[in-house]
Amino acid sequence: MFRNKKIKIRVSGWSALLLIIAILAISLTLAISVPYFGFYGLYNILAKFNLASIDIFEKWYQDLFYFGWFIILIFSMIILLDLFCLFIIASCNIKLTKSVDTISTIMQFAISVVLFKKFIVAGFERIDVTWAGTFILFLLLYVVVAVFSYEKPKKVNK
Repeated sequence: MFRNKKIKIRVSGWSALLLIIAILAISLTLAISVPYFGFYGLYNILAKFNLASIDIFEKWYQDLFYFGWFIILIFSMIILLDLFCLFIIASCNIKLTKSVDTISTIMQFAISVVLFKKFIVAGFERIDVTWAGTFILFLLLYVVVAVFSYEKPKKVNK
């Protein structure tokens, strides 16, 4: 899922200006859309279908700390599971192919859903997520990670 990638960007002149304008446009779009489609937006959609419920604190900084810790735990769990699966693959001397990577991701997804529902959500009294909500939440999370970690196949010159 998370792979070490080298990013090389060479920009100058108009392409640098266009890149800066694109970054500003994306940042502005995110600033406007995150309150509607970010964490609270996703919660509103899940709450609408009775897949999750969250009790909000009275002060915004309590919400930030509580839900920030919740998101950090989810992210940490995913990274640790990915490292654990890579360790298993390396220790068994299995060649990392697309099929092995796909099977590993599916296993990580299943383990993530179970660990999240059984341990992480159980530790937070103000958050309740159903099994279907957990499945949808992690499906969206793994799809986003898969999109950002996609690597184009390299051309082979003959």
